[in-house]
Amino acid sequence: MKLDYEKYKLANGLEVILHRDTRLPIVAVDLWYHVGPAKETAGRTGFAHLFEHMMFQGSGHVGEDMHFKYLEGAGASLVNGTTSFDRTNFFEDLPSNQLELALWLESDRMGFLLDKLDAKMLANQQDVVRNERRQSIENAPYGLAEEEVYHQLFPKGHPYYAAVIGSHADVQAAQLGDVQDFFRKYYVPNNATLAVVGDIDVAKTKALIEKYFGTIPAGPQVAPVNVQTPPITQEKRVTMTDQVELPRLYVGWVTSPYFSPGDAEADIASHLLGGGKASRLYRSLVYDKKIAQEVSAQQLSQSLGSVFQITLTAKPGHTTQELQAALDHELDSLATRGPTEDELAAVKNTIYSNIITSLENVGGFSGVADRLQTYNHFVGDPGYLNKDLARYSAVTTEGVKQFVADQLAKNKRLVLGVVPGEKVLPPAPPTPPMPTVTAAKVESKEPWRNEVPKPGPISTAPLPSASKFDLPNGLKVYLVENHALPVVSAEMVVRSGSSADTLDRPGLAGFTVAMLDEGTAKRDALTIASDLEALGASYGSGTARDGSTISLRSLKQNAAKTLDILSDILLAPTFPEK
Repeated sequence: MKLDYEKYKLANGLEVILHRDTRLPIVAVDLWYHVGPAKETAGRTGFAHLFEHMMFQGSGHVGEDMHFKYLEGAGASLVNGTTSFDRTNFFEDLPSNQLELALWLESDRMGFLLDKLDAKMLANQQDVVRNERRQSIENAPYGLAEEEVYHQLFPKGHPYYAAVIGSHADVQAAQLGDVQDFFRKYYVPNNATLAVVGDIDVAKTKALIEKYFGTIPAGPQVAPVNVQTPPITQEKRVTMTDQVELPRLYVGWVTSPYFSPGDAEADIASHLLGGGKASRLYRSLVYDKKIAQEVSAQQLSQSLGSVFQITLTAKPGHTTQELQAALDHELDSLATRGPTEDELAAVKNTIYSNIITSLENVGGFSGVADRLQTYNHFVGDPGYLNKDLARYSAVTTEGVKQFVADQLAKNKRLVLGVVPGEKVLPPAPPTPPMPTVTAAKVESKEPWRNEVPKPGPISTAPLPSASKFDLPNGLKVYLVENHALPVVSAEMVVRSGSSADTLDRPGLAGFTVAMLDEGTAKRDALTIASDLEALGASYGSGTARDGSTISLRSLKQNAAKTLDILSDILLAPTFPEK
């Protein structure tokens, strides 16, 4: 696999990554600022996330709340912004003839946000962010525990200690001058990378990027974060109470940083332990012992130290102590014997398939633009795709065994239990009255930016032709060839949905479709999940009012075996009662 790209810099330091893909008349614009909570200081937590919100409120030449309206009017989709510990990004997919509009909007908030940022806008977004914190942390089941995991794994003052969203006190205490200084330091061309991916004319795109971004002055040089994450040398144990129905256990470790040795082994170990129905923890705790309601494991890869987190929710009548005993048994087994070759091959197929199928989309989460940006940000090489695939391919049974034994040791972990009880909320400052005075209008130094760009000529893409044939049993088959990626997708559409439900059996259509992969005459639910994972395949189903769909996606080399599983699911379901 290869992602062709061109990377260059403007005179003001803005990095640009271009990738041409003419499969569809769509373009993805993805702008990364190399700032997140990792660059915040004590008493200033939540600033990066606060700016994620303020960047959509209007800028020097874009009216208040017009950013979304312009993009919606242009037919854009996947318009969003996200903040993680190491970066902040803003992205949108839109028709390729509307590329200039997206560049105008992104450049205006980079160069002219402070022309509109006043005390009223700041206060409004402080209120929004604090409400978001209440919804996602304080009022969410187990939300405070999720935050406490990072408080326990990282020392106070470490860039990863505070939640990305920040604390109530810090967000509310932010003064206009504080946030203006933060913006001038980090939201500048020389601390950003712009990726444009899709149906583009490279020369014209370069000219537009120069036009809209080239006159924005560079900011001060941003020093890299140089923080050592101290190791945990003794097991930490914490118990919290929350207004929840079921006990939950969080077990976490600080592990290898993103793309460093051990990170791929950690990712594979997380799949082996908690990556779906075929995983060890699901089989043991959910299916066999029936002591867990749900299980998950993930390697949350970050530049200053990753977090390997296992989350186990108890079934009614069971305890976190039971969960931990069963978890320790599985960890000891993996550390002593490692995964089987079949297990390892299955997880590698899944990861390879996930990476490859993500390239079907030019933008959005994990699409081509996001992948180019990720590689560029963390390893300095947008073309790291094959090396990324190779690092997973090189993982061995012994490597996984060693990772679990060394990095997931008992003396290096946090064990945090949540039990039903009173929710104890941290103190929060009151919300002050909303300011009524807005900043005076700033006269533009570049009045040509006041003109909203007009769309270019509509670019058309020929629809792929489909060959059609009928099977002897009457099934209609449409076959579309596409050789861009080594992936095969199949979807069965049944002309019956929720409208066929009877009054005494509401939801029957959806329930029936959801039960198809719970067992067949030849395979139980876990075997179906294991067989699909071994092939790097994914299965999905859904029901709408007038129809139901069953879909499958597979690597090309495993298409025949995957279709065999699909036919088994469709033709021989047993609908087991348990």
